[in-house]
Amino acid sequence: MSLLDVVWLADETPTGDQTGTGGGGSILSGSMPMIILFGGMILLMFFMSRRNKKKQQDVVDFRKSLAPGQRIMTVGGMIGTITKTQGDTVTLMSPEGDQSVYVRRAIRSLVPDDEWEAMIAEYPDEPEDDEEPLEDADEVEAEADEAESADEDEDEPEADDKAEGEDDKKA
Repeated sequence: MSLLDVVWLADETPTGDQTGTGGGGSILSGSMPMIILFGGMILLMFFMSRRNKKKQQDVVDFRKSLAPGQRIMTVGGMIGTITKTQGDTVTLMSPEGDQSVYVRRAIRSLVPDDEWEAMIAEYPDEPEDDEEPLEDADEVEAEADEAESADEDEDEPEADDKAEGEDDKKA
């Protein structure tokens, strides 16, 4: 039997004498279903808000308990190892060795060791075979100069064609 059935049954219960003559029931008898409904809604809201407050408190306790050496993930998806905690900030070292400072509210969860190894395996330290890293800034400049000179060479024949066309029109 649901709460709604109880409300309907409470509304249909006769009040006063069964013959229909005489006094009515109490003042609350007509509003009893509404009182039960509102009471149920208030209890439901109380338990839901209590559960949410408990979850929020668990998150606050987790963030307060962060310590150096723990592997975590931020809400933005960055993974790293905590190197230092100070007040409301946490210093993280990424797998590549870069250090960043985050507020504690940005920490989402701890990363278990098996997941950590899987995440790190996705980012190899060495470049792939088809990608050859440039060793020197001079090489980069030389390649850029070669590309520019190749573009200029391509533009010059078009200019010669235009000049020949103008010469033909004058003649």
